Amino acid sequence: MKQKDVSIIGAGISGLTAGCYLQMNGFNVTIYESHNISGGLCTSWKRNDYLFDGCIHSTIALNDKYKLGKWFSELVDYNKIKFHYFDELSLIKLKDGKEFHFYTNPDKLGNELLKIAPEDSKFIKKMITSIKAFTKYDMQLSKPIELWTPLDYYLRQFVTAPYLGHLLKWSKSLKKTIEKCSNPILKEVLNQDFFTRYPYYFFLISLGQMDNKSVGYPIGGSHNFAKQIENKFMSLGGTIRYNSRVSKIIVKDNKAVGIILENTEKIENNQLIISAADGYNTIYNLLEGKFIDKQIKKRYESHYKWPSVVLVSLGISRTFTNESSLIDIRLNDKLKIDDQTETDNIPVTIYNFDSTLAPKGKTCLRVILHTNNYLYWNNLRNNDPKSYTIEKNRIGNEIVEILEKHIGNIKNHLEQMDISTPATFFRYTNNWNGSIQGWEWLPGLIPEHMKNNLPKLKNFWMTGQWTMPGGGVAGAFINARDLVRIICANNRIKFKGK
Repeated sequence: MKQKDVSIIGAGISGLTAGCYLQMNGFNVTIYESHNISGGLCTSWKRNDYLFDGCIHSTIALNDKYKLGKWFSELVDYNKIKFHYFDELSLIKLKDGKEFHFYTNPDKLGNELLKIAPEDSKFIKKMITSIKAFTKYDMQLSKPIELWTPLDYYLRQFVTAPYLGHLLKWSKSLKKTIEKCSNPILKEVLNQDFFTRYPYYFFLISLGQMDNKSVGYPIGGSHNFAKQIENKFMSLGGTIRYNSRVSKIIVKDNKAVGIILENTEKIENNQLIISAADGYNTIYNLLEGKFIDKQIKKRYESHYKWPSVVLVSLGISRTFTNESSLIDIRLNDKLKIDDQTETDNIPVTIYNFDSTLAPKGKTCLRVILHTNNYLYWNNLRNNDPKSYTIEKNRIGNEIVEILEKHIGNIKNHLEQMDISTPATFFRYTNNWNGSIQGWEWLPGLIPEHMKNNLPKLKNFWMTGQWTMPGGGVAGAFINARDLVRIICANNRIKFKGK
């Protein structure tokens, strides 16, 4: 087969993944990346002696029990990267000073929940039963829905049937589900902020996978993980052009034929253009809003989006050997994040499980604070940089005080503090409103399906967190791999995974 030239916009997880699989299947790929490194949102950065991580809590399906685990191993050499597995989802420090260990082992978790809420035993036992059932459930489809035949629909029912009752029972949102509980402390410990943006069954499936050691954090941090996929892409003969921001997609006769870079350089006569970049910028700026329909317009006007974050990263000159790695602090008095946002929930990651991020005897800490108030931070940074710095330092100092009170021995060992805001995430990744995971996954049994192409535009595809609900590293990987399978099918090429 004659090689087809493909231009991919963006060297994040989706862009790199699509590039790898296209190279494997006979295409000639160049990725254009606006930054000077790969990874996009999947990134880490140095601050003196410390490497601060900006992305991965953990990634899923890391063994051959799952299709996704096998697929990840096509790009990531598991012999070159180790994973840390968590025994606790978090140690929750409750407002009354008591602590709750949210174990990932379902039996241990069930026992702890029953201790605090015996009146909700029926709810708890059903939840634990579902977690155990989900330890064996592989929810990943074997191929993209666009390539399904009637036989695929028929066979899928046999895969799903053993779990259908569990999925139906827990298909509502986390907040709606825990309303059934009587005990207020049970509601509080089950109110896990990250999982509020998914159906409740996703929470239980995640706990099941954590129990069977299929969910883990990659030692070395997020950019090190992305670098593994970049290395695979380069070894396959792909090209990445860094510091190459795309300013326009060239369209002729409703067909994408090339791109124009910010420096006015034109790259034309491509057989395929793929945007693995921000969805809003791609559709409304690079393509000037010419290829949309009512569904796309409505999505960008009203669909729930993942918030952005204020990310507080600390370098501490001591170890935390005996502390839990994941701590969830519930405050009596709310912390002000910005002029529209406050929180009483402070999730802390103590990286005492990854010695590569700090020198011996030192440790990185991270606190993630969600906010939907991107405009506040962006306007402050652009129009009043002095106040922007003051506000960042205020949040950082208040977090240090909170950690000093609830963990202890922080202030005297603080060596480095780094604050990232929604304006920071937009500046480095160009993601719309600084969103960290694109569209929220709406409650329901069947995840929302989004197309990877645009109406009436040929030769063009999109991939990444703006073409799928839920975002995340695994989701971005799957979306890109599925896209290449569709492209191969359209070109009558037998898809190769290695």
